[in-house]
Amino acid sequence: MLGLLIAGLLGTVMGVNRALKTRGNENNVLQSLSTVMGMLLITSSVYSVFTTGSSGSGSLTVPFMMILGLSLCARWLESIPVSIVFILALGLAILYVLSHGGLPHSLAEALQKQNVRKYLLIIALVIAAAILLMISTVEKIVDVFLNILGQGPVVIALSVISVVHAALILFSGNSRGLLKYL
Repeated sequence: MLGLLIAGLLGTVMGVNRALKTRGNENNVLQSLSTVMGMLLITSSVYSVFTTGSSGSGSLTVPFMMILGLSLCARWLESIPVSIVFILALGLAILYVLSHGGLPHSLAEALQKQNVRKYLLIIALVIAAAILLMISTVEKIVDVFLNILGQGPVVIALSVISVVHAALILFSGNSRGLLKYL
């Protein structure tokens, strides 16, 4: 939670910097720090999925970590091929689907009815992703999405929400954080 709090604060500062300055005049150190922090958030959310699944106290925080991580890395992700960004987002979505109910520990558990539904959802995600990657306009759509996600006001809003969520978890002891009030 402390990492999400720090990332949220850094994202707020970076969002203000983006909102006040043009793209060419943004602080390069702040931009690099936010990209590294975004990657750390994405990595820690993946680690959290594998270690705690949906049973840990931080499981409700994983979507906040994934979205803020993508937002902090949005400018960097715009510069790499769309297929890599799409695979990253698809991987995060699959991991999040798998994390609900925990990862199966045996073949018998993997073949249970609720797990089969997860597998069908994952197969549908992969098929939809394959179809979308074949469409030539996907690159433009993903670039527009990343551009919106990387805008200063959007980064500020996501960062403030993440800061409030992390602070509520850290200081109230309730693992639901902001979700408790929604």
